[in-house]
Amino acid sequence: MNKLVKLTKLTWQKGVYTKPQPLPRNRSFWIALGVVSLLVLAYCVYFCILLTTKQDAFKTNGEDMGIMDQAIWSFLHGSMFHQTICNSLTDTNCYGLDGVNRFAIHYEPILFPISLLYLIWPDPKALLIFQVLVVASGAFPAFLLARLRLRNSWAGIPFAFLFLLYPAQQYAVNFDFHPVTLTAALLLFVLYFTYTRRTVWLFVFAILSLACKEELAGIIAMVGLWTLVFQGRWRVGLGLIVVALAWMGVGLLIVHYASPVGKSMLASRYSYLGNGPVDMALNVLLHPRSIIKDHIFEPSHFAYIRRLLTPSGGLPLLAPWILVIAAPTLALNLFSNTPNMYSGHFQYSAEIVPILVFSAIEGVVVLMWVLRWALRRLKIERDEVQPELATKSQPLATSKPSLSLSLLLRVGALTLLLCYIVACVSISTRKYDTYSAMFYTNGFIWPSVTSHNKLASRFLDQIPADASVSTQTSLIPHLSQRKNVYLFPYAIGHADYILLDATGYRYPFKGYDAYAATVQSTLQGGNYGLVDLEDGFILMKRGAPVKDFTPALKMIEKYAPPPLTPTPPEQTPPSNTGLIRQSSSQ
Repeated sequence: MNKLVKLTKLTWQKGVYTKPQPLPRNRSFWIALGVVSLLVLAYCVYFCILLTTKQDAFKTNGEDMGIMDQAIWSFLHGSMFHQTICNSLTDTNCYGLDGVNRFAIHYEPILFPISLLYLIWPDPKALLIFQVLVVASGAFPAFLLARLRLRNSWAGIPFAFLFLLYPAQQYAVNFDFHPVTLTAALLLFVLYFTYTRRTVWLFVFAILSLACKEELAGIIAMVGLWTLVFQGRWRVGLGLIVVALAWMGVGLLIVHYASPVGKSMLASRYSYLGNGPVDMALNVLLHPRSIIKDHIFEPSHFAYIRRLLTPSGGLPLLAPWILVIAAPTLALNLFSNTPNMYSGHFQYSAEIVPILVFSAIEGVVVLMWVLRWALRRLKIERDEVQPELATKSQPLATSKPSLSLSLLLRVGALTLLLCYIVACVSISTRKYDTYSAMFYTNGFIWPSVTSHNKLASRFLDQIPADASVSTQTSLIPHLSQRKNVYLFPYAIGHADYILLDATGYRYPFKGYDAYAATVQSTLQGGNYGLVDLEDGFILMKRGAPVKDFTPALKMIEKYAPPPLTPTPPEQTPPSNTGLIRQSSSQ
């Protein structure tokens, strides 16, 4: 009995996930690593060209490209991550014309080192390229994790491919710049260094991940709990939990003092759950049935879960002890009253992707373990029967043929599983989706710089660098390096200039009629005079002589979309609850 207790204690101290035995860096390793490097290079080249072209083609957004550009620019010009861009019509991130500190929205101290990029190249493109390079690096820990878990260098390539092609990761990279998107790679390094028990590097990347957004404390705490339970590393596990909780406490305190309302200005996304964290937690615990019904099995929420799992072929479900690490972020997205957060698009699922990749690796490990167990079971049954049947004329078979067959079956099964993963992620990216970034996706249109885009520079150049301006979302990232820039219709009557593009995206207006009515009332209000007008662009200046604004009204009328043909009642399609509006301040 004492020996059994001692053995159990020893096993628990070592943990279920013992320290992996190193694999030799032979020719297969270097060839496989070279293939992964080529995949990473292709990813970087493609996305750097795509995203910088989007910026030139005015396809980036005020929320959040303009917000991040203004915040970083303002830090280098004497203000602490100041932002004035907000949605005054349908969101809660507007407080006053003087703007707020970025930390009133999210705690993202990684912006301090990132701001150094603007000392070299003060342009939003620098942020986009930096984001691509950091995220692409996540393919390497994905490759190394799979290599160690499956004990084969070639097996790591499909998982690097899975990470690079994962739709949720690509949506985040494709949608402007967000610090949280960087965690798609940073968390994979955390998971790799956790598994390989390299403590110093684990804490380095854990802190880098925490610095990207306050919500990452939940995932890092779960990594600490996982380390404690499955590796038996009490000091490391408790250390990660303490660091995560302390970081979250500091972050909430900073948000409290930075915010004019004493909390994150996006906290209203969860206000229906109660007043304050304690009340919300009690509401969830006391009403689990309604929570599960409304936030998991409700069609749009369940579609989000399915959208996350489909690219990896559902394999993460075979490793729930890994998948549970994503629970904090998954709960934040599912419980939000903002459909964007559980759409599967935008940046909200970036930190879930690394956990999905690791759990997919573990799913393959589980299946291979089951196969080996079945083969061993069959071998034992043969060994028990054959001695009874053996004769001098029919001697007992040796074990070599069965071992060779076992190896053949295992290699074949692993190959099929890896092909299955590549097929699943490839097919999932080919489905029609207007948010996809891949050129081969149905409906994808490569951004192009048109003559209309080039004309915009004439209007941008007429606005002084120290002037305040209210403009449309696609124009903001080209005017955001100034103290005060607003998302039209915010700051009408206050901004020095108003720049509009009747042909451009009119967010946050829900329809063209509302947009046109606001432009018309602004023109007729008498506070602004018409400065320039051409091809849909309208530039107004506060206090300028009020001239005839009839041409501007005619231009607004000219670019109005044609009325939709009414659909007969019997052919009316069901309402699409999955329609997505543009994201607002993360």
